[in-house]
Amino acid sequence: MAEIAETLAVQRVMGIPEDEGYREICKYWPDSDIYKVLESNWCAAFVYHCCMQAGIILPIRYPNHSYRLAGVGAWLDWAQLPETNFLYQDGYQGFKPKRGDIVIFEKLLSDNSHDHIGIVLACEGNRLLVAEGNKDNKNFSSVVYRNREHCIYGYIRIDNSYQFHFEGDIYQLFLN
Repeated sequence: MAEIAETLAVQRVMGIPEDEGYREICKYWPDSDIYKVLESNWCAAFVYHCCMQAGIILPIRYPNHSYRLAGVGAWLDWAQLPETNFLYQDGYQGFKPKRGDIVIFEKLLSDNSHDHIGIVLACEGNRLLVAEGNKDNKNFSSVVYRNREHCIYGYIRIDNSYQFHFEGDIYQLFLN
């Protein structure tokens, strides 16, 4: 996943409908006004796209939850589900972020909780190299260094054995 995120992020995808890379990121969301919905707020959709491209299949919205994985809060909720339990804190029980982890930022770009998300490319001392969509809310993708000790809520490490399971019509998950 990190390779996919890095390759995409360095292309400086612009968060506008005219950008082919951005249209690819948005293709999972069935809303007719998705470009307006994600306008200057597409970091989580970038992460979702990278997961899907890496073969980590996820629904748009996790069953029985109200938020879609195009938002950081939904990623946080999903990572804390009993069947996933993928949320980690830096240093807790020896956890150290590594390439391919998803980082959730806390009040990095605004006064809102969990306001940004990206994919860790490297952990170098107190710095993280991160691939991001919508870097600093400036509407383009980028690779950027972030302070590992500043504004980080936690990390999502998706277990290699994870597979999404759903009883029922999976197509409905992508329509709701």
